[in-house]
Amino acid sequence: MGGQLPDLPPVFRLAEARALGLSVHAVRGAVQRGALRRVGHGLYAVGRVSVQDGERWAIVRDDHLRRCREELARHPGHAASHLTAAVVHGMALTLHPRAAVHLTCIDNEPRSRRENGAVLHHSDSVENETVVVDGIRVTTPGRTCADVMRTMRKPNSVALVDQALRSGLVTEHEVRRALSMQRRWRGRPRAREAMDLVDPRRESWLESYSFVTLHEIGLPVPLPQVDVLDGDLNFVGRVDGLLDGVFLEADGQDKYFLDSVSGRLSPEQSAVRRIASERGRHDALEALGLVGVRWTTDEIRNRPGVVAARVQAGLRRADPTAFTGWIRWEGRLHQTAFVADLLAG
Repeated sequence: MGGQLPDLPPVFRLAEARALGLSVHAVRGAVQRGALRRVGHGLYAVGRVSVQDGERWAIVRDDHLRRCREELARHPGHAASHLTAAVVHGMALTLHPRAAVHLTCIDNEPRSRRENGAVLHHSDSVENETVVVDGIRVTTPGRTCADVMRTMRKPNSVALVDQALRSGLVTEHEVRRALSMQRRWRGRPRAREAMDLVDPRRESWLESYSFVTLHEIGLPVPLPQVDVLDGDLNFVGRVDGLLDGVFLEADGQDKYFLDSVSGRLSPEQSAVRRIASERGRHDALEALGLVGVRWTTDEIRNRPGVVAARVQAGLRRADPTAFTGWIRWEGRLHQTAFVADLLAG
């Protein structure tokens, strides 16, 4: 067969290679050349470690999926779970490049344990429902959301569940059903608290993460995605959140470069145009008597106390009675910027 390898799966056992006509000697030679990698006893992967180049988040995701496939091959009878299942399902989350792969035992009942690069869970008190996504056995979306909410910080888990609900990947009933089955499981009280903060009306991971982070510091959860109109009922803008005369805006960096994708504008020109547009909109909202507070992804993740202080200062400056426009909320128009009045209406 020379140096050419047959069409092998990404991860395979020696017996599979032999069934395709590859001898033990050929496998060893392919490992020495770097065409194959040994990833476990009698277990091999095709090629050197490599993933498609691109955005950092995509590189981290693809590498995690590669490691997931290898760990599943090393641990038959398991399924991807927890944050690894979230990656498989395409849910929104932040992922460290060296995050451990999480698997749950499905076909037998060993103890939970941690290995190099992997965390193995077991759950013998419930039926472990799984699906197959891109050839990977994985816990269902509802079970995945429940596991993430038990084991991750609330800002991260709520942002993930908000996005999963928005996309239609899962329903609230499915998540609550999975949580109801996890009686006395570690982290369940935190998961139930997180579930009470879920709101798929938010439009981005950053909004969800921001509002829950600020809530943990002590601020009320704002109304999400509120339309603001002027006194003549002309649309002025939709704000990420509204709190008693203060509009809140979570500024993700990527949105400033959307216009550059078409090639008509350079990234710098796109940024200038977007920032100028945001400034005009911000000024128009404040001209109606609102106070605006903005922050970036870096600020809310690394300096949440600074952002909270900025919001609190905005609330002290705001006078909701000075609002001269209209608020559109849940299909009704209101001449008030008080959140309590909007909810009551």
